[in-house]
Order: sequence, then C-alpha cells, then structure tokens
Amino acid sequence: MSNYPFKLGVITDEVSQDIFKAAEFAKMHGLDSLEIRSVNNHSPYEITDKDVAEIKKAAKENGLEIVAISSPLFKCDFNDETARKEHIEGFKRCVKVAKELGATMIRGFDFWAIGISLEERANAYEPIAEICEKENITCVIEFDPSVHSSTAALTAELVNKIDHPNIKALFDPGNLPFADLNTPPFPDAYNQLKSNVKHIHIKDPVVINGKVDCVRVGDGDIVDYVGLFKQLVKDGYDGHIMLETHYRKNVELTEEQLKRPGGTAFTDGAYPASEESIISLKNIIDKALEA
Repeated sequence: MSNYPFKLGVITDEVSQDIFKAAEFAKMHGLDSLEIRSVNNHSPYEITDKDVAEIKKAAKENGLEIVAISSPLFKCDFNDETARKEHIEGFKRCVKVAKELGATMIRGFDFWAIGISLEERANAYEPIAEICEKENITCVIEFDPSVHSSTAALTAELVNKIDHPNIKALFDPGNLPFADLNTPPFPDAYNQLKSNVKHIHIKDPVVINGKVDCVRVGDGDIVDYVGLFKQLVKDGYDGHIMLETHYRKNVELTEEQLKRPGGTAFTDGAYPASEESIISLKNIIDKALEA
C-alpha cells in the first residue's frame, strides 16, 4: 500500500499485456490499484470473460483494487453514426466488466476534432449519462490532443455543458503540452478543471527539437509535479493517481500508438520504463509531502 493521502496505481498495459505481471509489478512497488486498458492484446471493448477471471485473480493475489476501465469511448468521428453506436455498445461491455471487477470509473473522450458544436457533443453523452446513472458508474472525460476537448479548459466546458453527476473529468497534466504549450499544466490547467476532477493520470512530457515526447517521470521540463501533489493534498484529493508512462526503453511510440494506445506493440519496452518512472514518481510525491 502506498500510504499517501491519495491512492497510487498504474495502467496495466504500461507494464505488460500479462495481467499477472502487471499486478506483481504494482504489488512490488507498493501500489494500491490498477486501471485496465488492453489485456492479453484485447482492447477494453474486447475483454473476454477469461480476461475478467484473470484480472480478478491477479488483483486478489496481489491485494489490489481495480479502479477504472481505460476505454476509448468516442475516439471516433462524430458524424459516423455506425461508429458512435459501436462505441456505445463497447461502453456497455466496459460497464459489465467494471461491475464484475468492482471498478467505478470508465474513461471517455470528446470525438475526433472536426468542428462539431459543444451542444451537439454534450447531447451525444446523454445515453452514456443514462447508463452511468443506472449502473452507478462515473464516466471520466480525458482531454487529448486529437479530440475536441484537447485542453483542461475545453474539457471543463464539455463537462459543465453535460451537467450530470455521473460525468466528470480525468486530469492528465502530461497530455496538455501535446495540444497547448502556452498554458502551464499546473497551476493554470489544474485550476480550470479541478472542480470536476474525479481521476488523474501521470506522464512526463518534454519538448525536444520542437516535438513533444514522454520521458521518465521527473525528467520532463513542463509539469510542476511537486507543486501539483502539494495542491492535491491541500485540496483533499483522495482518489487515484495512475501512472500512464507513455515512455519506452529503446522503443519510440508512433503517433498512432499514442492516439490509440493498447496491444502488444504498444507495450514493448514498457516494463523497464514504467519501473524507472514509478520509483521516480514516488520520490517526487515524497518530496512534495515533506513540506
């Protein structure tokens, strides 16, 4: 157990496609929780009953909580009705998996950025909100450079427009520089979104020759993580903070892999990079809590 004021965990395919290896990693590093994305090379929409049984067993054997399903909900074209229906069906599958695993959150996005109005996009979340309310699940919307809500400010606008207690926000300060290098992830972006934040991911970006990339947590030059963790404690955040490394040893993730993370190729080189990052992340948190 992490013994922090908040809970600390990792997204499983940032370690391994083998859920037992990911769970053993989490236990070894004193983590509290796992977030499920791809397992056994199956995406969140493809997770099988056998996968669920293995996830349950791995979590139980290692004393871990399954906190969320990292679904790709609405990473699709708003105008593609078939794709939207497929994503809603995929979300229903994720809800079933979440209920079986005891998870209370499922991640979502805000459609590929093609200029759809805020009102239309908010209305598209109505069936998701209804499902979440019925099943006592929270959908947490993450800002991402490829979608309409590419920043914390835009995500706040969407969540406020949807205005439903089961639709909240996921704060990933490391995502912001991929879309906006002018707004500091902390404190500016955090303050824009914090009233809606239900869940947090951590990665560490750096700008090299004008290109944003991820490095070991602590080696980036954009996010004030010490300041963020101090503020989270001050604000009484007691939810989960999940390592989403997006940094690899001797492997460079492609733009497509960053856009649609998951699967064996995505996980190549992940274990040692995540091990470096979780050790460094815990040191950063310890430093923040010393003050």
